[in-house]
Amino acid sequence: MPEINSTEEALRHWSAVAPAWDRYRDRLFESVRSVSEWLVEQVDPQPGQTMLELAAGPGETGFLAAALLGSTGHLILSDFAPAMVEAARRRGGELGLDNIEYRVLDAQQIDLPDSSVDGVISRFGLMLMPEQQRAIAEIRRVLRQGGRCAYATWGPPDRNPWIFQLVLALLQNGLPPPGDAFAPGGLFSLATPESNRALAAGSFADVIVEELTGTMRFDGPDDYWAYNTAVAGPVAELVGSLDRDQVTAIRDTLDPSLAPFERDGALELPWMAVATRVS
Repeated sequence: MPEINSTEEALRHWSAVAPAWDRYRDRLFESVRSVSEWLVEQVDPQPGQTMLELAAGPGETGFLAAALLGSTGHLILSDFAPAMVEAARRRGGELGLDNIEYRVLDAQQIDLPDSSVDGVISRFGLMLMPEQQRAIAEIRRVLRQGGRCAYATWGPPDRNPWIFQLVLALLQNGLPPPGDAFAPGGLFSLATPESNRALAAGSFADVIVEELTGTMRFDGPDDYWAYNTAVAGPVAELVGSLDRDQVTAIRDTLDPSLAPFERDGALELPWMAVATRVS
């Protein structure tokens, strides 16, 4: 398993799944809507301010902020995958939001002037960046005096069976997803309050960390499989490369492991996010 999750690899993974993120945009947003609401509440967008969203995906979290900025405010909605930015642009147009600038930006090297935004939000993006210290320093640089950043990362595997059951089934069949899930750039690289406090401490004096929890609902094992193998970045790429026998073997491992999460004919799998506000 590679020790380093490169920016190039990440761009390939997330560009490949951008169409699925566009297709599942409502589900991706609503299943963890409380996280987006927490982030927006923490940065407290005000009419006339300029806000920046990093690693925005199809943009639903940023759209919450844009609605609060009013006609005199400005949201810079960005992602480092051009296909994600285009998906967000299409949706923003459908919603009639005209106070948004759509940008392809790398959070590790933000192409904006110093002290140019009043707030920064990022939902489930920072842990996927190989150079996390550089990203947090860049966020500090572009924030104006008194500005806030709020971001969320996934908690540890045992608190997130919604994805870990699939990863475990792959591992049990000798098919580890690419990269190191616990190294910078990996899904669980900022999975604890302590790791987020340590990351932010070098750039910000005030750091607040909370744990947010919820449940993802699936119609059954087939729905679980279809959704997660479409949207889950490196996992989606790996599953797409497998032959039918390999997929059958993984499903034979996975489906029984989902049985404990059955509720009234559906599946309900918990999630836990680490939500961090810095200023």
